[in-house]
Amino acid sequence: MPSKSPRSRELALGIDLGASKLRMTYAVATPEGPRIEAVTSRERSDDCSDDWIATMLDEMRADLGARTRSCSMALGSEEATVDAMTLPDLSYRDRLDVANIEAQRRYPDWKSRLIRLFPTQVAGSFALVTAQSSAILQRKRIVAKAGLRLSMLGIEGMVWNRFSSRSTAVVDIGTSSTRIHTADRGIPRVTCYPVGGRAVTREMARELSIDERSAERRKRILGSAGSGERIIGALATWIGERFDPSESALQEQVLLVGNGSRLPEIRRLLADRIPQRAWLAACNEFERSRYPEDIRRAAFSDWAFSIALASIGERQS
Repeated sequence: MPSKSPRSRELALGIDLGASKLRMTYAVATPEGPRIEAVTSRERSDDCSDDWIATMLDEMRADLGARTRSCSMALGSEEATVDAMTLPDLSYRDRLDVANIEAQRRYPDWKSRLIRLFPTQVAGSFALVTAQSSAILQRKRIVAKAGLRLSMLGIEGMVWNRFSSRSTAVVDIGTSSTRIHTADRGIPRVTCYPVGGRAVTREMARELSIDERSAERRKRILGSAGSGERIIGALATWIGERFDPSESALQEQVLLVGNGSRLPEIRRLLADRIPQRAWLAACNEFERSRYPEDIRRAAFSDWAFSIALASIGERQS
């Protein structure tokens, strides 16, 4: 594991509670910006308990050799929403009343959500943020059981928008879905497609007549290698259609993250179909780490969100 300078200031641990993995990033502050010291992960099942997650997080912090117990986490797009609102010059209380009325109109479960209104950089424009109270309480419960302190609880889309530049969108190819994160005047936009890496694995298993575990191992080592092409092609088509080169207002760069984005076939198809966009697979924060280049190149996509969480914690401090 990379060693850190004894005088480096530790940043809050970036913790990504993914669908199939727990990931934790340990970073320190440098004059050039956050530097990634080490990252670790644990496989998880869909039905693992909060106690199990807390135990794993405690073990992961020990593995990284981190002294800090501060951490940054986020709510997923299925647990929290961000909507744009335009309001006249109102008092704080009146704005909050309008926010609650709007949340009630949009979400049937509004009573069980935390509702907040934040100004944007555009005069009269606000971000209406709602988050499921149960999801917030779960994060706090897990953190407390792990002996950690929650210094930031963000929202997935807002985390990506703060981590990437204004000219960069994010495509996250996860286990069961693919999400495109963009921004419109500071308001995050999330577009979801219900196909991810698991669908590719299942298609490979079917075509090759092997079990899904073997197909997943083969995919990680060799890529699709001629199998699963129907699903990969459909996924690349869906992503490409949302970055049509005629839409000049869209971000010029696209950061590909998520375990599914490690498939070289996805990157090749996107680069061939829309060369007007720069399809990225790295970030400056990870380039400043002490990991060798081959590990950075292979692992960034999988570790990206926990790296983003650790990095933006430094930016707001």
